[in-house]
Amino acid sequence: MLAVSGILLILFSVYPMFLLVRESVLEAYINSKYQLDQMININNQSDKTNTFAHDPSKPIFWNKNIIEVLTEDTGIEAPKSVLNKFDKEAKHIMKIVIRVNGKEVSSPTEAWLFPNITKFSNYLSWLNIIKVTDKKSNEETIAIIRRHAGKWTRGDTQSQKWNILYLDKDGRLTEEQFTYRDRGKYLLGVKLVQASSQSSSFIGYKSDIAYVMPSLFFPLIYPTVTSIVGFLFLVVWYMRRIPRK
Repeated sequence: MLAVSGILLILFSVYPMFLLVRESVLEAYINSKYQLDQMININNQSDKTNTFAHDPSKPIFWNKNIIEVLTEDTGIEAPKSVLNKFDKEAKHIMKIVIRVNGKEVSSPTEAWLFPNITKFSNYLSWLNIIKVTDKKSNEETIAIIRRHAGKWTRGDTQSQKWNILYLDKDGRLTEEQFTYRDRGKYLLGVKLVQASSQSSSFIGYKSDIAYVMPSLFFPLIYPTVTSIVGFLFLVVWYMRRIPRK
């Protein structure tokens, strides 16, 4: 009975434990490789140590490069969502274009923003700019993260899509685009989405299990305690099988 109970408890717990451990390992790996610093005060942070507030109507200067965020109001009201239904001012469907060193470097993307944009926090959940430093080479890159328009509800997490532009100090640009479903191939991209609040809910690198609302049952009792108890049952069963001298 001990052996059977132990095996069943471990089998019952092994998959969620694997997912939790994998997320922790991937998080540690990314944090060991990169340092992220906010280039704009998108969350109205009071700590200015690594945060540099910029007027969104003016260019951002970095290593002789000029970054501009251009918005165009379509005049169309954005659909109401759970998060904006109490806003006094209606959000509009806006077109966002990124210009680097005087050239448009991306196709327009849509965002649901207030018509009168006065600060970068108005872009929360739609656009952010982060400086990425490679800890080994000390090379710096600017990442411009944009979330493609979609329903802004927790139930729509899986249909999300992001676009990230990487700008190096010499003005070279690379671009990557990925969806929620294939995010596991873009570990740094996921970290940037997490750090820049560009998702309708917390997401993980390959699974969102680490961001499930914790409770007494999960993850404390299941899968942590169930795994430990199952292992102990097997240890006790094995010790009892050892012949005594």
